[in-house]
Amino acid sequence: MIITQTNDIATMINVFDVDPEKQQQLIQIWLEEGKKFERLPGFVSAALHRSLDGTRVINYAQWQRAQDWLALARQGDQLFARFKGVALSDPHLYEVIYLSTTPQQQ
Repeated sequence: MIITQTNDIATMINVFDVDPEKQQQLIQIWLEEGKKFERLPGFVSAALHRSLDGTRVINYAQWQRAQDWLALARQGDQLFARFKGVALSDPHLYEVIYLSTTPQQQ
């Protein structure tokens, strides 16, 4: 996972709104389906986050170019069919405009 302020990497953040009783089901589907995305052209990395209240799951993914992710998004219905009925998703491409880090102690 690389977070930089350069335009070298396209960042996609997808917020899934989910009922708490379906959060683990959504995570399991994502873990199974996410493996397919790792083999697609331009894939760099992905991280999955779950909210402690059970109402959201966030996918933070990076692609070599925005066009790589957009090509995937155009196949939406066939690639994301298993997610329907489990959660509502809201994927968007983002640009890092601010980055703060703590220096590592050695």
